Amino acid sequence: MSITLLDLYNMVASQSWSMFDNDAEVTEDFEPVLLTAINKALVEIWCSYPFDFRIRQKEILTQKFINKYNLPDGSIINKTTRNGEKYAVMCCRKYMDFIEYPEEYDFVVGKPEGFFIKNDKLSFYPAPDKMYKVVITYLTFAIGVDNDDKPIYALRDASDKIVLPEKYEQLFINALISKAMMYALSSPTDENYAGYSIQFDKAYKLLIKSVGGRRRKSRKITY
Repeated sequence: MSITLLDLYNMVASQSWSMFDNDAEVTEDFEPVLLTAINKALVEIWCSYPFDFRIRQKEILTQKFINKYNLPDGSIINKTTRNGEKYAVMCCRKYMDFIEYPEEYDFVVGKPEGFFIKNDKLSFYPAPDKMYKVVITYLTFAIGVDNDDKPIYALRDASDKIVLPEKYEQLFINALISKAMMYALSSPTDENYAGYSIQFDKAYKLLIKSVGGRRRKSRKITY
């Protein structure tokens, strides 16, 4: 299921003690303060937990002797394997080792068995001697899609939307609305701030409980 920024904006603006009009029809009707509050709340909740609906895969087809590739737009997750925990970077269906100090290795070519990150690029060791398929599983930072279904990292236009599994949609929206109102009110000393803080705490706990019950312990590579 998806919900547009326009619908979300009017939902938040309709809340008790809101100082914003709730009849926006186009992007130009948005109040910058409330739009900023919605985006801050959305990013905070989205990145606070490894929700399954954030999981994406990126495929890389290596080229001979080429050893710099674009990173995915998120955090590489890890998997528990029979050989211990491995980051979810696979070459030919085999998990690759993470190389923390690549400067200690001599340059060689062959079938990649390890990977490292340098200067915001993904590199492999050995450097590929031919084409291989590398599959990376990661948690996306993209919080929604635009009208052309391209990933976006902030909601700006009325038609921008967030896409959520139907079973979690209302739980997520409840938490998002409460958190957005906290940011819109801005001051913890505001007499209405505490009420929304309590609402958010309850809504967020219900959301997390519904998707797994407790925070997962996992390593992630961020960059």
